[in-house]
Amino acid sequence: MRCYLLLLVLLPFYRLTAQLVYPKAKTEKFDTTVMGIRISDPYFWMERKDREAEMMQFCKLQGEFADAALNKVPGLSLLEKEINDAYSGLQSEIWNLQSIGDNFYYYRDTEDKGPTLCRRKGVTGEEERILNRVIINGQRYSIRKRLFANKRPLLAVMLTRNGENDPHIRIYHLDLKEFLADSIGPVMFNDSRGVSMAWAPDDTGIFYTQAPPTTIQAEKYFNGKIKFHKVGTDPSKDVALFGSGLNPDISLKAGETPYVYSFPNSPYIIARVRSGSDDNYAFAVHISKLQGATTPWVRLQNYINLGDGFDANGEWLYAVTTGHPNYRMVRINMKTGKEPEALLPPFELPIAGTDVQYNKAIIAGKDFLYILLRQIGNMQIVQVDLKTRKTKLLPINDKVSISQLFLRNENDLVFCQSSPVKSDEYKIYNAGKNELTGLPFTAKSLDKTRELKTEVWMVPSRDGKKIPVSLVYGDSIKKPFSNRSFLIEGYGNSGASNDLYFNPQFLPWLNRGGIYAYAHVRGGGELGDDWYKDGQYPNKMNSINDMVDVADFLMTNNYSKPGGIVVMAGSAGSFLVGNSLNQRPDLFAGGIFLAGLPDLALHTDAAGAREEKSVGPKNTPEGFRSNYEISAIHHIPTGKSLPGLLIVHGATDYILSLSPVARYAARYQDSQAGHRPVLLRVQWEGGHLGGAGEIFDILRFALWQTGDPEFQPKE
Repeated sequence: MRCYLLLLVLLPFYRLTAQLVYPKAKTEKFDTTVMGIRISDPYFWMERKDREAEMMQFCKLQGEFADAALNKVPGLSLLEKEINDAYSGLQSEIWNLQSIGDNFYYYRDTEDKGPTLCRRKGVTGEEERILNRVIINGQRYSIRKRLFANKRPLLAVMLTRNGENDPHIRIYHLDLKEFLADSIGPVMFNDSRGVSMAWAPDDTGIFYTQAPPTTIQAEKYFNGKIKFHKVGTDPSKDVALFGSGLNPDISLKAGETPYVYSFPNSPYIIARVRSGSDDNYAFAVHISKLQGATTPWVRLQNYINLGDGFDANGEWLYAVTTGHPNYRMVRINMKTGKEPEALLPPFELPIAGTDVQYNKAIIAGKDFLYILLRQIGNMQIVQVDLKTRKTKLLPINDKVSISQLFLRNENDLVFCQSSPVKSDEYKIYNAGKNELTGLPFTAKSLDKTRELKTEVWMVPSRDGKKIPVSLVYGDSIKKPFSNRSFLIEGYGNSGASNDLYFNPQFLPWLNRGGIYAYAHVRGGGELGDDWYKDGQYPNKMNSINDMVDVADFLMTNNYSKPGGIVVMAGSAGSFLVGNSLNQRPDLFAGGIFLAGLPDLALHTDAAGAREEKSVGPKNTPEGFRSNYEISAIHHIPTGKSLPGLLIVHGATDYILSLSPVARYAARYQDSQAGHRPVLLRVQWEGGHLGGAGEIFDILRFALWQTGDPEFQPKE
C-alpha cells in the first residue's frame, strides 16, 4: 500500500485539469452531540492516543506527497538566491540590541560564524564576539529566550533541541565565555517566547517557571510554579515561591499560567497570572520577604494586567491597564497593593501595552517614565517627568514602528525604529539635552525606499468599521493598483499587534509584482481596547469577517484578480485562514495555515484553554457555539471548487498537537471538488515558530497558486 501511495505522489498530479489523488487515511464513523450541536468527523480516530502511530504514518505520507508536489514547482533556486542576496545586504547590520549597564549586546552576522552575540563596552567600545552556536556535550541547542543580569557578566538562556524538546535554562558567563554547571529543567513554555524568567535585583540568582511533572501535553503549559535558583547551587533544591498547592490563599485555575518579573531599580518581584478565561492579575513581594511556600505575596487590587506593559521604580509599579478605549496609565504601590492611581489623563493614541511583540512599552528611569504610543506605521514615545508629571513627545520625525526600548544610564533611552522599506535603526535619546541621535556603531541601514513603497489603507468592513491594512509593494507598480496578486496576512487575537518591519523574506513576492498586505483585523491591539474587545468572544467572528471583507474589497475594486489572493496566518491567526476559505472560497486562490488549530470544538489542549477568553468557554451553550463556529474543520464546503491549502505544522510544537491538522488535511482533501492542491507539510523538528526552509514552501505555494509563470509545474 505504501509503495502504491508513493507511486501516486510521483505522477503528474499537478495538471490543472486533473483531480489530485492523495494518501488516504481510514475513515471511522464518529458522531456526537454537544450542547445541542451534532458533529461528525470520520477522522476523529486520529485524536486517540492508541492510534497515534497510525496518525503519524498518515502525516509522513502526506509530507512526502507535499514535498513531491512542491518539488515539481520550479523556481526554488531563484527564491534562495534572491533571499540570500537580500540578507547579504544586511550582513554587517545588527539586531536584537540591548543596553545593559555600560554595555551594548546585540547579534550580527559574522563572516565566518553566522549569527553571533556581540558586545561593546560603551558607545565607542570595540566589538567583542561572545557566543555563536550553542553546543554542549556534542548536542546542538537553540536559544529560545535570553536574559542578561543587571550588573554581573551573566546571561541566562532557555535552550531547546531538535525543535522544542528539552526546554531548560543554562547560565553563560560573558567574560569567561563558557557555560556554568547550572542546568535547570524542565522549564515550561509560558508562551511562544519561551520561559518566564527574571534575575534577582542583586544578580545572585534567577527566578523561573518550572513545568509541572506531567506527561500530558495539555497540562505542561499550565499550573507551573515560580522558583528561585541561586547561581552555583543544585537546581534540584530550588525552592518554589508561587503556584497552586503552595499557599492556601493562592490557587491558580486550570487555564492559568504564572509569569515572573524583576526590575533593576526596584526590590520587588511580580508574579503575573495569565488567565485563559478571565482578566489577568498580579501579586508583588519585596525580595527580602521571600520564604518559600509561605512567601507573603500581596495581591494588586483591581489591577487588570494586559501583558508586559509595565515597569517599576522603588515601590511603584507603572502600568497600562483598562478603563479607556486607548488604555490608562496608572501607578500601583507594590507594598500595599492598593487600588491603582491614575498617573496621567488618557492619550489620544492607544498605549502599546497589550502585546508589543516581546518588547516593553513602559520604561521607568530615575526621573522619567517612557511610554510607547501605538499608531500603525507612525508610533511615538512620550516622556513623563515623574515629579511634575509633565509630558512631551520625543523628537521622532520619521514615520516608523518602534520596538526594543531599554533604559540607558539612569534616564536615557535606547530604542529601535523600523519600517517595511528600511531595516532597523537604533536611536539613543539623551534626556538632559532632549536630543535624539543614532548609535554610531549601528549607523548602517539597508534603505529600500527607492525600490519599495508602503502605505496604510482603511478598508470598510461589512458592519461599517474601517480595517487598517498595511501595504508593501514595488516602486515600479503604477497606481491605482489593477489585477495584482496579494498575499494577505493577519492575526487579530488576544490584543496582539503587528508592527511591520523590513522583511527580506518577502522580497521575491514583491519583486514579481505581488503586494504584501497585513490586515490589522479586530481582536488585535492596534486601535486600542474597543478594537481588541470587538474581535474576541462573543464577537470573535468579526476578526474573520474583517479578513474576508479586506479580500472582497480588493477583488470588487479590481485591485486584485480572480485567483490572485492568498491568505496567510499562524497560531491563533489560523482561525482567519480556514474560516475565510470556508466563507468565501471564490475570493481566494489559496490559504497558508501555519501552526494552527482547526478544531476548537472537539479538540482539547493547552491552546484551547489559553484562548477561552478570546473564543468563548466550552461549558456554556453560547461559548460552545462560538468554539464550533470558529472551528474551520467542521464547516468546509462540500461539492465546491475550493482554494488551495498549504498546512505547515511543527511536530514538536509546545502547545498545538499534530492530530487536529492531520484531520483537517484529510477532510479538506475529501471536500475538494476542484483542482487546487491541499498539502500537509510536517516539520518534524519544527516547533510553534516554524522550522528551516518554511519561507520557501510558503513562497513557492503562493506564487504557484496565483499563476506566476516562473512557478508553474511542468511535465
